This record gives sequence, C-alpha cells and structure tokens, in this order.
Amino acid sequence: MSFRLGDCLLLERLNEKGWTQAEFAKRMGVTRQYVSKLVSGDRKMSLEFAINAANILGCRVTDLYILNVVRKRN
Repeated sequence: MSFRLGDCLLLERLNEKGWTQAEFAKRMGVTRQYVSKLVSGDRKMSLEFAINAANILGCRVTDLYILNVVRKRN
C-alpha cells in the first residue's frame, strides 16, 4: 500500500488558527501568492516546507494534505 497527496488542507489549518494566508506567508517567509497556489492545488509543498509549516501551525505534516491510499493490484 502507498499514498498519494490529495487536496491541500492548509486553508483548514489556517482557519483553525484564525490566520490569513498573508499572515502565514509572513511567518513562513514566502509570498501570499505562493501560499495561495498551495491552497488552490496549483503547487505542492516540499517536504521541508511542510515540516516547517506543521511546526508553525502546531499540527502534523500529514494534517496538511488528504492522503489517498493507492492499492497495488496483484
């Protein structure tokens, strides 16, 4: 069994904190436009970005995306 990244849950995590995309972008040292691309699914987070985002948001890296299970056929 393996996993593929599904929809980004960053906006949900930001809403839980009461943060705007601009505020999160400032904390992460990136542009609001980059955060918007992550939220919309136009871009995927690098592992390094996801680890730092999870640390700042107080969540797990796996809380940032829906994880879709991929089953291999035998």
